[in-house]
Amino acid sequence: MVIDEEGGFLQKEAWDYFQLHASQRLTTFNFYIIISSVITTGLFGSFQGNYRILGVGMILGLLLVLFSFVFWKLDGRNRELIKNAEAVLRFFESATGIPGLASEAPIATVFLREQFETTKSRGRRSFLPWRRHYSYSDCFNTIFFAFGVLGLGGFVLALAAQIWQVGP
Repeated sequence: MVIDEEGGFLQKEAWDYFQLHASQRLTTFNFYIIISSVITTGLFGSFQGNYRILGVGMILGLLLVLFSFVFWKLDGRNRELIKNAEAVLRFFESATGIPGLASEAPIATVFLREQFETTKSRGRRSFLPWRRHYSYSDCFNTIFFAFGVLGLGGFVLALAAQIWQVGP
């Protein structure tokens, strides 16, 4: 099936939409990493020596948890928008009529091929973490979770130190 002029416009629109949200997802994640690193540095600094400011540590811990949650939700929304664009692009790829093997997606169709390869990779389970297939979402969610737990732990430690006046 050949895509007409209007289909070409829709395909370009879908590609631009995909590109925008994929770029936005990485930019948002990069901003999250920067802001979370700065907050974590301040959180650890609030426990240091003579400059112990435990109230600030509690606030920074909660702020880190809040930012982890908010950016996790933003990433989920970006992921939905990207998946929508990918579905449209797979539709246009399947409409090209490029022949392929029955058992796999044609090599010339990037989005159909990627979906096929990802499904195949996820099907192979391994107990070894370095052999598993990880998506961007898996990796990003691990980082969101780690910073969230770090923030919660910092809050609890600062609160406990404040209550029991641990240290000098």
